[in-house]
Amino acid sequence: MRLHEYIIRRLVLMIFVLFGVSLIVFYLSRGFPSAIAPWTPYIREKMTAQQIEAVIKVHGFDQPLHIQYVYWLRDVLNGDWGSTGTWANGRPTTEVFFSRFPYTVELSVTATILTIAIGLPLGIISALKSNKIPDHISRIIALTGYSTPSYWFGFMLQLVFFYYFFLWGLPHLPSSGVPTEQIPWVTGIPILDGLLTGNFNYSWSAFLHLILPAFTLAFISLGYLARIVRASMLEVLRQDYIIMARSKGLKERVVIYRHALKNALIPAVTLTGLFFAGLLGGAMITEFVFARPGVGQASLRAIYQGDSNFILLYSLVMAAIIVIANLCVDIAYVFLDPRIKY
Repeated sequence: MRLHEYIIRRLVLMIFVLFGVSLIVFYLSRGFPSAIAPWTPYIREKMTAQQIEAVIKVHGFDQPLHIQYVYWLRDVLNGDWGSTGTWANGRPTTEVFFSRFPYTVELSVTATILTIAIGLPLGIISALKSNKIPDHISRIIALTGYSTPSYWFGFMLQLVFFYYFFLWGLPHLPSSGVPTEQIPWVTGIPILDGLLTGNFNYSWSAFLHLILPAFTLAFISLGYLARIVRASMLEVLRQDYIIMARSKGLKERVVIYRHALKNALIPAVTLTGLFFAGLLGGAMITEFVFARPGVGQASLRAIYQGDSNFILLYSLVMAAIIVIANLCVDIAYVFLDPRIKY
């Protein structure tokens, strides 16, 4: 099978995956008394009894659950995802989601870059200096990273780099939120919008607001990446072709980075793809701790209020991201190892 045929097949299969996810989430979010209808309390206050009755009939809220799903699917295919709950003042669900999504993209991309920039070299050094002091230091960092609760680590960063630094009269980082200055909306990503509109002070402020939450996420995931890279590098370094390369008198740098690292990256690419998909899905706790207006924090509030419209949109977008991320990882395998065929 050719690569483009494989990609097309996976994209077609994604439709069935999303359909299955929508069925499960629809039942869980609409099938319980605590779930609220798309015509929320905020909307009901502004509608007469006749208008409410008309909405019930049009969207099938008086029908059995499986019939409601058909009505919902019809509305979604027509681009109508309904309205949010009182937590978002009854605004259209798509408007709320996509106004917050760029903040999550910014945080996720930055955290992924930090994870790769720190975790990858850490794993390589740990493998090359196996059972020596650098390896022990790497192991401590990794164990600390994936055994530390993200909310606690985030609070500690706020305490040190904002509160204590402020008390000591040192330059301190913002503890939460995003820049409050209003600039023209281009992409919705604060750093990029500041650069594209020429407002470099705004971009710098957005970058400073991003440091603590991004490092909080990266510190948790870089430990896993470092350990995977270490284990993979140790396995590759024992292979016959590495021994042959060294016996030919190649420089150690060439042996490590040209011959060993490329094959050792396959597990790391898999893990990085999963990390990025998970982070892009909305780092709920981190966004909540640092008061970032991303979809993670919004989904948490929607779940508290049983806002089925937002939960459904959030779940489907996240499912699509995970499927596409896995597809990108599979494609990357082909370039890392030509022996892999689809």
